[in-house]
Amino acid sequence: MNKQSNTYIVTYATILVVVVAAVLSFAAIKLQPMQAANVMTEKMGAILSTIGQGKDADKAADKNKYIETEFGKYITRAFFVDSTGNATDATPEQVLNALNDLPSVFAERTAMPVFEATVEKEGTRQIEYVIPMTGKGLWGAVWGYVALNSDCNTVEGAVFDHKGETPGLGAEIATPAFQQQFVGKQIFDKEGQFVSINLLKGHGASEGNPYAVDAISGGTLTSNGVKAMLKDCLSDYVPFFEKVQTNATATTTAAADPAAATAAADSLATQTTEGGAL
Repeated sequence: MNKQSNTYIVTYATILVVVVAAVLSFAAIKLQPMQAANVMTEKMGAILSTIGQGKDADKAADKNKYIETEFGKYITRAFFVDSTGNATDATPEQVLNALNDLPSVFAERTAMPVFEATVEKEGTRQIEYVIPMTGKGLWGAVWGYVALNSDCNTVEGAVFDHKGETPGLGAEIATPAFQQQFVGKQIFDKEGQFVSINLLKGHGASEGNPYAVDAISGGTLTSNGVKAMLKDCLSDYVPFFEKVQTNATATTTAAADPAAATAAADSLATQTTEGGAL
């Protein structure tokens, strides 16, 4: 065949394209499980970070295995809640998979993920609830996780990340310095009304303000996106938070008043029958 002919050139190019495409497709298929595992590891690692665990992941010989083990150790329950606050038990894998499409999850509001952690702090074992969220920044998606104390009010930890915010500006939401501001903040005011957490620009949040943090300097639109994300996503969980708070109050009252124990038990039984256990 004449190597200078158009037929030869077209045939050669076609064979080359087909071979390269086949190799790339084969590689993509083979690497897909590994890529999926890495994505899942990243999500579990972020959840662990909100409760102050998994800090030695980068030092581990097998990072994925380390995070998987730590996740199983501290995340003692995973479940879904609907817009009325009723809970449905699920496996951790099912709840983790729901994180792959959070916009749809919050649009439907029928199966919103919750991760329940048991941790020890200052010598006391306590329950914390990790809530995922998603929103929009300046250039693309932003997302995060917030861990709330057993009161479903006080923030124990927060992790945020982004798809393409500006380095040194909006991208600062992914830094420990920004995230640490949220620890100790509250999402309900003294009257028990949901207020979320505000991001204040200019002079920032005043010292001791339990409901606000400093916005990112030069990252106003990203800060607004994070603020909207916190309010929109956390508000969907308010019925669930209120049920947890009500049950905690009933349990405390029952402990002090044996006669109230029966009433508290009946209340819990009714909630379980009507909508699933908390």
